[in-house]
Amino acid sequence: LIEPKLGVSNIKKQTVSLNLDDSSPNLIENIEYRSNDSLNNQFIIKAKFGDVMRKKTLILMKEVEAIVILSNSEKITITASNAIYNTTNQDTSFKNNVIIKYGEQNITCNRVDMQFRNYKVELYDNVIYNYINTKLLADVIEIDLLTKSSKIYMNKKNTKVEAMYKNNVSN
Repeated sequence: LIEPKLGVSNIKKQTVSLNLDDSSPNLIENIEYRSNDSLNNQFIIKAKFGDVMRKKTLILMKEVEAIVILSNSEKITITASNAIYNTTNQDTSFKNNVIIKYGEQNITCNRVDMQFRNYKVELYDNVIYNYINTKLLADVIEIDLLTKSSKIYMNKKNTKVEAMYKNNVSN
């Protein structure tokens, strides 16, 4: 039995039948985990397919959708082609075709690392941020889920974040 453990409560448990032969995959279809943290934020992650990796605490997910419902009812939706989900601490690394939606903000990139143990999110690899009429191109966006502050920057000191204003264009 794999049980998600984040903060104080687990909403749903997923029973998994594991294949003890390491040469064969441990595939799961239509997998879903739900958890709440001690600040009453909720995390839901769903995937069409999951493969329990050798350590049995990591699940390689395909066709992934995650929803973070903050304690103030604000919702962040993340979709990706792939993710690695840690069943012990809910940390999740999303990869390929990542799309994040938060209110009127949309971000696309190739990778996102969510670290629930310290409430940090890092988006990187071809980051494109859109908000109403503003578009930003950057290497990295770091978000603190507790303070809701963010840091947007480039990896090379001699390059700058590119900001564009779009006139009368919707996202």
